[in-house]
Amino acid sequence: MNQAKKSILAILSICAMSTTLLATVPQQKEFLTKYPDAKAKLGKCSTCHVKPMPKKDDFTANSYGLDLKKNVDKDKKLDFAKVEDVDSDGDGVKNADEIKAGTNPGDKASK
Repeated sequence: MNQAKKSILAILSICAMSTTLLATVPQQKEFLTKYPDAKAKLGKCSTCHVKPMPKKDDFTANSYGLDLKKNVDKDKKLDFAKVEDVDSDGDGVKNADEIKAGTNPGDKASK
């Protein structure tokens, strides 16, 4: 195996062991299952987090992420439907409408 492939495998292994990555990938999949048309613009960490690629020790949620965190169902999954009619970022647009438009419901500047 050449050096480049070894380096890539090492990086992927480190990512796989990261608890932050393991915690958010299933949630991203849940989001994209609920809103499949949002994949191109919102299927990423910054939909729910302040930083686009949060690190293990700095994974601060944005306003949408905080609202989701308050709405977990009996199976400990995020209940996206409960925050659809909320305007998490206070920009005057409901979360569901922002998601349909491809704008970030946790970013006031994204309308």
